[in-house]
Amino acid sequence: MSVTMPSQLYTAEDLLGGFNPWDKMGYTLSRDFAIYREFVANGGPLPASLAIRSEQAAHDAAIADALRAFLKTVQRPLVGIMGGHSLPRNHPAYKAIAHLARDLARKDFLLVSGGGPGVMEAAHLGVTFSSTETTKELDDAIEALGKAPKAPMLDDLFAPDWTIKEGKLKALLEARDWLKAAIEVRRKAPATLPVSLAIPTWLYGAEPTMPFATHYAKYFQNSLREEALVNNSRAGIVYGRGGGGTMREVYQDVERNYYAKTLDEVTPMIFFDVEKYWETDPVMEEIKATTPGINVKPVIRPILTFGLVSDKRPRSDVEACLDKKLLFTIDHAVIIGALREHEAQSQKNLTFALAAEPLKIGTLRMNRR
Repeated sequence: MSVTMPSQLYTAEDLLGGFNPWDKMGYTLSRDFAIYREFVANGGPLPASLAIRSEQAAHDAAIADALRAFLKTVQRPLVGIMGGHSLPRNHPAYKAIAHLARDLARKDFLLVSGGGPGVMEAAHLGVTFSSTETTKELDDAIEALGKAPKAPMLDDLFAPDWTIKEGKLKALLEARDWLKAAIEVRRKAPATLPVSLAIPTWLYGAEPTMPFATHYAKYFQNSLREEALVNNSRAGIVYGRGGGGTMREVYQDVERNYYAKTLDEVTPMIFFDVEKYWETDPVMEEIKATTPGINVKPVIRPILTFGLVSDKRPRSDVEACLDKKLLFTIDHAVIIGALREHEAQSQKNLTFALAAEPLKIGTLRMNRR
């Protein structure tokens, strides 16, 4: 299979076409999985030849251009929802993210995620049911999804001849059931979905792609994908609970705000979890945590204060800015207010980006002092 150059962003049907919910190996039959298998066979993140590298680079350039055209058309404040892929559908944090996403979509924010399971799926599920009058439909969807609660780990799938390892067949069956439940819920959703954007990568192509976004900017190179996720989330980013991948995005966002040229340029960072995951130190046993958590609260504010205070920005002004833009809260009204207050600046920066004038965006001119 050679790489097809996309002329527009993918749809769920483009990626999941071929999936057979009645076949035990149905998960492996989608176009998305076929591209992933070839990506791994070609060296994964280290392409085996210049020709492969060039083909993938051309694809990713086309996706970047399609993403720019999409954002120019939609022209809505883009809010990132970042978080871990391992969050089960029957966890309270999943439901909380879905309900927050529903409220944000109803306030005309455009939501973007990394396109995978867990927190990412919950965000798009909330958007999917944001046009309904009550939350009953969303709660019913969460309950239905809970019958296949967790996407399985699908690392190390292939034998040397690129067939599936026998020991992975059970996990692939679980992946089929996970995706089947999502597609069944999608069929019961409103026929016309509210717009949402997913930015996944084939680097993590073994993990299921959820079917609830309307547009998918899928990249081969994860570094380009991460830049697209964080830098395009100009209205702000909400962080649901996550692990190492989410931490990468948190500190990319910290770096962007650390080098902001003005306090108006600082984008909201909102740490959202009903159990205060981002304010809790983990309690560890020998092989697992009895109380999960990654306590970033004592760390991030001092870093940003150190980066932002200057002779032109006294500490009192920086502290006032961070009081409004660095939030640890589950209050929807407070979150919407913080995002709304930054909306004008975010749309101004979006206009510069779409006009190919990035030097006018303060957070893209990072001063490496």
